[in-house]
Amino acid sequence: MSVDSRYKAKIKKLLALAQSDNPHESEIAKRQAMALMKKHEIDADELDVVEVCTRFISRKKLKDFEAYLVAAVMKISGVYGLQDYDFKFRNDRVQWLTRVNFIGLERDAELAAYSFDVLHQQMMKARFEFKRLYRASAAQQDQFCTGWIISACEKLANVFGDRQMPEVVTKHYEKEAKGLSEAKSRKTQSIDSKDSEICAGLGFKQGKDAQLNQATTNQQEVQLRLGGGL
Repeated sequence: MSVDSRYKAKIKKLLALAQSDNPHESEIAKRQAMALMKKHEIDADELDVVEVCTRFISRKKLKDFEAYLVAAVMKISGVYGLQDYDFKFRNDRVQWLTRVNFIGLERDAELAAYSFDVLHQQMMKARFEFKRLYRASAAQQDQFCTGWIISACEKLANVFGDRQMPEVVTKHYEKEAKGLSEAKSRKTQSIDSKDSEICAGLGFKQGKDAQLNQATTNQQEVQLRLGGGL
């Protein structure tokens, strides 16, 4: 949970306490909530905007086809996304990690992170099978994934329909993220054009079999446990 989200959660609890039948308790809670909102420049309508994180990917940068997935989710879900980085030491070496923080209304942000994680996991499984069957190089696997993602992103309509970004989320973006430099993705390795077309075509065909449906409450809970969440 981000610092901003923690303060929002605390403010929401205080505002709930402000509805108490005890006038003294209610007044104290209200004053504390207003003080926090003023200190951290949080407007009342922003309290409904939350941040939900995807699982970490063991890489410093997303690849082009992963960035395409992020853009596709943002376009249809009514949220915006920011990349987040971390690292850990493994065998005395630094291992970089990256993930996407989707920011929007709670239900939309949860579904955005859920959709990214589910499709990314299926893509990586398909990539492994493609490598095994064809002894494909890393560059060929990347081309396969490019085709797979382009096709699989059509499934996003099953989850979101076609949502526009709510005004409160647009205001939040303009306040918190507008002007930030766009995260650069790792370029997909180039290979022979005919080879690239074949690999991408195989990926596109298999991506049509991707499974993505409205997440149940249990599915969302699993995603939040695995990927981070609120």
